[in-house]
Order: sequence, then C-alpha cells, then structure tokens
Amino acid sequence: MGQPDVIVIGGGVVGAACAHALAHRGVAVTILEPGPEAGAATPAAAGMLAPFAEAQPDDPMLSLAIRARDLYAELVPALEEETGLEVGFRTEGIAQLAVTSDDVETIKEAVTWQRQAGFPVEWLSVEEVRELLPGVGPDVLGAGLAPEDGALDPSALRLALLECAQRPHHGATLIAEPAQQILFEGERVSAVRTPSRTLSSDAVVVAAGCWSGRIRGLPRSLPVEPVRGQILCLTWPEGEPSAIVYAGRGYVMERGGEAIAGSTMERVGFDASTTPDGIIRIRETVTRIYPALATAEPRRTWAGLRPVTPDSRPLIGLDPRVPNLWYATGHGRNGILLAAMTGQLIAQQYAGDEIEYDLATVSPSRFWTS
Repeated sequence: MGQPDVIVIGGGVVGAACAHALAHRGVAVTILEPGPEAGAATPAAAGMLAPFAEAQPDDPMLSLAIRARDLYAELVPALEEETGLEVGFRTEGIAQLAVTSDDVETIKEAVTWQRQAGFPVEWLSVEEVRELLPGVGPDVLGAGLAPEDGALDPSALRLALLECAQRPHHGATLIAEPAQQILFEGERVSAVRTPSRTLSSDAVVVAAGCWSGRIRGLPRSLPVEPVRGQILCLTWPEGEPSAIVYAGRGYVMERGGEAIAGSTMERVGFDASTTPDGIIRIRETVTRIYPALATAEPRRTWAGLRPVTPDSRPLIGLDPRVPNLWYATGHGRNGILLAAMTGQLIAQQYAGDEIEYDLATVSPSRFWTS
C-alpha cells in the first residue's frame, strides 16, 4: 500500500461518504475504522431525510439540507447499481401531526412560510390525515406534509459507500484500527498514528463523530459533545400503510415491517445505555401517534450518541490554521441527511472547486479564527 493522499478518520456514514466522494475523484484514500463503537450514531439512526422537520424561517442550514436530501436521488441509483446493495431509499413524504391547538398554529405558520419560499409543503385537514394515515390517534387536528422528504437505511448506506469506495477502480483502503494521534511537521499534518503503525499522508479528514475530539494531537479542542438518543422498535400496526410521522419532538417510522420510534436528547457523556424513563417517554409519543402500538411488545431498544456542536450545526471544512486538516463532524440529528452532501463538499474543497453554497454556516472558523 502506497502513501495515501488523504486519511479519513472514521468510517461511519459521514466518513464513508467523504471517502467515497474523494475516491471517485481519483484521490488515494485510506479509511481508519476499527468497527462501530458502542453507541455509534450511524447504526443507531432511524435514517430520515427530513430538512423541514424542525426548520425555522431564518434557518441558515435549510437550503443546504434540502440539497442534501435531493442529492440522494442522484447518488443512490448509481451506488446500488455499482455495488448491488440496496439502501432502502424512499421518498413517500413526512407528516408532522398537530395534536394540540398550539401545534395547529405552529405547523400552519411553518407551512405558510415554507410555501411562500416556494417549497412544496401542504396543510392536511383531519379528514385528509385519516385518509393518508388511517391508524393515527383521536387527538389529531391536522398535519403538515413535506411530500418530497423520506428515509433510507443508514447502515446499508454506509456499507454501500465503503464498498463502492474500495472497488479496484476507486482504490480506497480500509484499515480496521483507530486513529490515536495526528502528527505534524511544522504547521502541516504529516501522519496519523494507530496502535500498530504510523501512516503518512498529504491530508487528513476528521470524521469520527462524537469521538473526534478524543484524537490526540489535534491543534485545538473540538466543540463536539455526545448527545444520547434512545430508540424503541415495535411491530408496525397490521394493515397500516408505511409512513414516517412526527409529533412534537418524537417520531415513528415504518422500516421492514417494524416501527422505529424515537428519540431522546440527553447529555450524559459517552453513556450509550437505554433507560426505563427514556423508553417510557418514547412509548407515550408513539401511542399518541398510533394507539395500536400501546400494547405492542418491544422488539428491541438501543441508543446512539450524536455528535453535537454548541450551535447544532456541523463542522465541515478546513482547520483555520492547518492547511491540510479537514473536519467533517458534529452533525447532530442530521448526520444521515447531510452525509452525502458533506462528502461532496469535502471532496470539492480538497480539489479547490468553486462551491455554490455559502459555507460560513458550517465552517470550523465560526468557532476559531486562528
């Protein structure tokens, strides 16, 4: 194995997307990924592509998030054709239920500004909601619908990205070891140390999720911390059409005959365990959406650790002081939505391409100026 052009630290879905996008441009890539940590965000994620779910009128991420969602319609068919792996991509729309009068006002306001901005969202009456989602609960007063939103299987996407990047004509290499330390020569990154070797490289991309800040040798402390999200899996109600539904800050979605429901937002460090209280809160939300799930036996529960920054926006781009150290981390609740776009942006910036978006909102320099 020759010296890589780029070492990507982390092989979750964001690191896999970075490796894939770089390798497709002919860049020699080595991926350092020892295997998912307990609580790794990718295998824990539900996989929703939902840029409108929590968007605000002045959201600086919205246009990028919509383009990130739309990018999958271009990426997935090519990825599935090349690898033969299906990633469960679907665009059936996402409904945001209103179950209180305050919800009605909030969601109608959101639909109004989104339609004024030219987005194809709509308000559904109670009758329209029940036609689309016949099993929803009696409290439903209407819903907002983002018909172009959807979902995919995060673990399947990660595997397909890594498989494609490692095809002989792309040439990426995966080493099943963790990055322990980044090494420098002068002001430039020169190598990455693992438990068994030191790998020289022309550039490094840090994409290790909430573990990114634990890599020794970083030129600064990363403003990324783990936030736990617990998930509950039940059997999808018999006869109910497949759907993705939000209510409040909770959701439930059908995937493979199962109801995937979540999620909590808990700052508990690197504790990836589930708790009775967390699962009870999720169950309460799920039951309000689909009463038929009230007595369903849990199939399994799990938790993931999302990498979150102080402003809930990711770090995508160059370190402001180190000219060959890149960050692709801190995606929080939007890691799956933004993964492919993050890979594309890192590859474009690495190549020196002109970027069509103003990336100040995700630039690492918003936290550090030197």
